[in-house]
This record gives sequence, C-alpha cells and structure tokens, in this order.
Amino acid sequence: MQAIPTDIIKASDLNLRIGSTQLLDAASLAISAGERLAIVGPNGAGKTTLIRCLLGLTQPDSGHIEINGRPLSKLSHTELARQISYVPQQLAERISFTAMEFISMSRYAYGGGRGAGGGFKQTDEEGLEATEQAIELTGVGHLRHQALSTMSGGERQKVSIAAALAQQTPTLILDEPSAHLDPKQRDIIHDLLAKITREQNISLIVITHDLNWASAEFDRIIGMKAGQTMVDTQADAFMQKQTLMDIFDADWLLHPHPESGRPMVLPSPSQKP
Repeated sequence: MQAIPTDIIKASDLNLRIGSTQLLDAASLAISAGERLAIVGPNGAGKTTLIRCLLGLTQPDSGHIEINGRPLSKLSHTELARQISYVPQQLAERISFTAMEFISMSRYAYGGGRGAGGGFKQTDEEGLEATEQAIELTGVGHLRHQALSTMSGGERQKVSIAAALAQQTPTLILDEPSAHLDPKQRDIIHDLLAKITREQNISLIVITHDLNWASAEFDRIIGMKAGQTMVDTQADAFMQKQTLMDIFDADWLLHPHPESGRPMVLPSPSQKP
C-alpha cells in the first residue's frame, strides 16, 4: 500500500536567479493539513517569489514542489485550483465586477460559463451553495451587488477571501492580507482567518510583516532572508532576540503577552542624543 504524504504542500531546495539577483537560494517549505504557517522577513527576502512558485506562477531554476504527493509540474491549472486558493495583497481598485460576480468566478475549476451580461454564471447547485456559504462566513452579503471598485480596502479584502473560500480548497495562501488596512479592519481580517481555520480545517500560509500576529495565531513561522528560508520553527522558538536579529538586523524588545504568554515585539524608545 502506498504511503499517504503527511505534507499537503512540500517545496524543496528552490533556486531562482534573474540576472545578477538571486531571488531564491535553496528555499524550502512544507505544511500539513490544518496547519497555520506564517512567512516573515524583510522586504526583498523572497517571500512572494516563493509563494508564486507554489502557485505555478513562477518557474524556479531548480528544486522540487509537490502538492499532495504529486509533482506540481504534473498538475493542470484546474487541478491546482482545486488544491490551493490565493488571496493577493490587494485587489485592483478598478475591478468593475460585483462581489457576487467576483466570488462566483472562483468556481471556474468546477465548471460554469459566462452569463448574458458577460459575468460568470454558476451551473451547479454545489457551486451556488459554496458561494453562499463563503458570503455568509465572511459577512459580505450586504456587498453582494456592489462593484468592487466602489468598496473600501477592507471590504475588497473580505470579498477576496470569500472568493478563495468558495473555491473549496484544502489550502489557503494569503500575501499580507492586512496590509494597508486600519487597525479595526486589520483585526476583522485576522479574526476572520482564525474562524476559517478553526471551523473549516483549512491549511493556512500567510506572508506577513506583523510579527505579533504571527506569534499569537500561527503554529509555525518561517523566517526568510536573501532568498533563503533561514529559520523554520514553532512560533515561540522563533520569537527570540537573536533569531529576530539574524532575520531583520534589528534589536527589538520582547515581552510575554499578558494572556497567552507568547513573546511579543514592543516598540523601542527613541534614542535621545
């Protein structure tokens, strides 16, 4: 009997060089079912490039990627779309589709077609049910007929997450989901993602600059620098002064959270002359 892979996504020794720039340098990543993984690191560390490789959007020069034990190169676009859903940093503000149209389009991997007005039309009850469940879970029902171009950044982000959920994949990947949001909207998105992983048992891979969120809500943290996955460990072990210095070249104050006890980064006082 063939062994069932424990990692639903596994990337090993990915290398990518463009010109004189080494974007990925033996980068690796693995995640199991229901796990929450945060990827952190300074700008230009290779975080988004690594994710693009997992999504098949960028081809590494070397290395190997498996999705549920199958080589990524052997998966069709439709097969991959049934395994991984993706939420980019921010949707373009000029998208003219309504929320319902946009969310429905995420069901393309399961069939369907264009309606009379040019938008995507569901052709099966399962697709309609998945769409409605995603709308209810994310609380965007009141935006159903509103164009994305007229929404706030937080509203567009929730619609984007609803589209990813309607895709019904076991893994959800997000690139800085709370970037450009005010504190209230940021907390709403963070609470929504916690609810999703708790109720749907979805594996979560998130690129974030919010170290305190990564420490509080994720099982593991990968620290990237100069295209390398330098650290891959449990959240508590990652949030150490020397580790943060190695990744970010910054000496931050750390203090246990008053409720969870997990380490948190505190702002350092300005240095007076």
